[in-house]
Parts: sequence; C-alpha cells; structure tokens
Amino acid sequence: MLTRAFSGRLGRSVNNAYVRAATAFGAPPPAPYPVQRGLTQALRENAQRTNDRNRLQAWAGQSAAMARAEPAGEVVRRIWTEANALLP
Repeated sequence: MLTRAFSGRLGRSVNNAYVRAATAFGAPPPAPYPVQRGLTQALRENAQRTNDRNRLQAWAGQSAAMARAEPAGEVVRRIWTEANALLP
C-alpha cells in the first residue's frame, strides 16, 4: 500500500499493522521527510532487531502484487530450469 508513514516520502509498503494504524482515519499526518524518518527510527530499528513484521519498514516495489507465496526451493528450481533452457 502507498504510505508516507515511515519516511515522510511516498513509497509502496507491505500492508502491516503500523502502516494501517498510521493511515487510519483520525491518525495524525506524517511529518515531512526527513523528520518522519527520524521520528520512526527507533521503531524501525526495534522492529528489525526483534523481527516484528507488524512494525517493520518493508518496502514492496511496483510488482509486489504479482508475487506468489511459494517455498524458496521452488523459486530456485524454477530459476535454474529457466536459465538452463536459455543456455546452449
């Protein structure tokens, strides 16, 4: 989802509890960049340290909606097979 919650700049983030709370009706607007980034620094660092996905800054990129939930082994096997098909 699009948000300014972590940095004050617009970006695509994974939809987690922090982003939903920050964009909920009645939530205060984020401060401008780089102020918002400074305000959320402790939150982001703690989320990373504790692997808390609900507070983690997780940028998603334009193609995130195209991602499939599948085991990493299957992804690697598919990439390997497709790469081998391209090689002589």
